[in-house]
Amino acid sequence: MDHMQEEKREALQALEEYLQKLVPGMATLCGELKGSRQPDTDVFQNQCMDGLNWAVEVYNRVSDVLDLERIHISKQEMNGQLCALGAAIRDQEDRTIAEILENTIMPFLKELGAAARQAAASSSGE
Repeated sequence: MDHMQEEKREALQALEEYLQKLVPGMATLCGELKGSRQPDTDVFQNQCMDGLNWAVEVYNRVSDVLDLERIHISKQEMNGQLCALGAAIRDQEDRTIAEILENTIMPFLKELGAAARQAAASSSGE
């Protein structure tokens, strides 16, 4: 059991550190999608979505050690937003992608980062 808890603590630390880069990257992506498109915007969007998928996967694996009160969106609501995001990406609806990222995904990731930081700190005895 201790080994599993240690792995979760390490995953939480990695998640929190990664989210410190992913969220600002998504903010940049939103600006590009709302009118400042760059030649590499599609590649950058794919990288951000890969990062989002990784963060959600880690969240699903460690949610049992997180203070879920810190996260103000339910898994069901997040799943709906992720489906809407997928549809907007498939349909290449840049403004809709940006709106979903700004209004739902980025706030979720910020709350997840705070919950991960708190859980990692409490599990390491800080």
